[in-house]
Amino acid sequence: MDAQVALADLPRWEKPFHIFWLLGPFFLLIERSPADLWLSILALAFAVRSLCHRDGAWLSHGWVRAAFIFWFVCLLSASFSITPAYALGEAMSWFRFPLFAMAAAFWLGRDKRLLYAMLLSSGFGMMLMTGILTAEMLIEGQKGGRLTWPYGDLVPGNYLAKAGLPAFCVMVALAVSARGKTIFLMGTLASFSLALSVLTGERINLIIRLCAGFMAGISWRFTWRKFVLVCVISIVVVLSVFALQGSVEGRFTTAILHDLPTGASSDYYRVMGGGVMAFFDAPLLGIGTANYRELCANILAEGSAFRCDNHPHNFYIQMLAETGILGFAAGLFMISAMIMSLFRAGRANKQNVVAATAYIVPLGLFFPLQSTADFFGQWNNIFLWSAVALSMAAVNLRAEQGSS
Repeated sequence: MDAQVALADLPRWEKPFHIFWLLGPFFLLIERSPADLWLSILALAFAVRSLCHRDGAWLSHGWVRAAFIFWFVCLLSASFSITPAYALGEAMSWFRFPLFAMAAAFWLGRDKRLLYAMLLSSGFGMMLMTGILTAEMLIEGQKGGRLTWPYGDLVPGNYLAKAGLPAFCVMVALAVSARGKTIFLMGTLASFSLALSVLTGERINLIIRLCAGFMAGISWRFTWRKFVLVCVISIVVVLSVFALQGSVEGRFTTAILHDLPTGASSDYYRVMGGGVMAFFDAPLLGIGTANYRELCANILAEGSAFRCDNHPHNFYIQMLAETGILGFAAGLFMISAMIMSLFRAGRANKQNVVAATAYIVPLGLFFPLQSTADFFGQWNNIFLWSAVALSMAAVNLRAEQGSS
């Protein structure tokens, strides 16, 4: 009802955009093209609205300026690369993702009633995905230890771990520190979705959710007794899936140890090493935004211990390779500014569970010690930035007496 009142208070032309925004988690369940169209339309609408209203106040925020600085370095790197047309196109199109986060923070999610509605929509989407994956397990089962519905490829865990991360963090925080029936309901939903994360076979995404859940449990109204209980339940859920689906266990234990990028026996070491070699080839501005897949073969010598891939499988190595030390510094500044902005907002409003846990989303998704997808790619960024955008809107929450 609160969301309906908030929508009714909006100017007539803005209502469809806000409703469209609230439907986003369901567009993400369809496929990359509808999801990208959803995100791009809202980012463009925000830019046009800002120009029409001559509203530039949002440009004064530190994390916004940091994003523009990073984008400028990406454009500069692309301009000086050996394939400027391609690299500039990739750099230009990438900015729709942080622009969408700005749209959520300074337009779509400014009203807390709509922000809560979007969080609820995200939670519904996350549970719908768990239902879809459960149906896949019952009908087809795993394929090579992985699940693929509803996309037909190996990315459904991205939806749970990235697009659903803001809602998951709130669920875990409520399971630890809420009262009454809320504890049981949130704990059950979080445990169910966590079990499906194990069954997807996506290791990094499971680790992101486990670590984010741990952080959420200590970020809002922390109590040791309930926190330990939730941790024990999470461990039992994961171990139970291992016991019931024995083919999964090795992927999350011995395979992780084997894949650690500590030597040439690890494929991740060889792929990430290729990114480091590309950085040494052009240390100041890199080889050009999104150029790694095009130029890697020309950079690595024949018989090299490293190998090429579409990207180096680590955001920060990719920044170094494609945008150089300047882009790496600017990218680190942008990510740090987002995390600190949310952390300060959470500290100022510790009684609000959404504000208190929002910083976990960019911290987890941009954490440096993990293998990642393409920093400038489409599908990964749709999942990632939809979550970051929702979390950045939490800066609008203000401390209220008895808020939660």
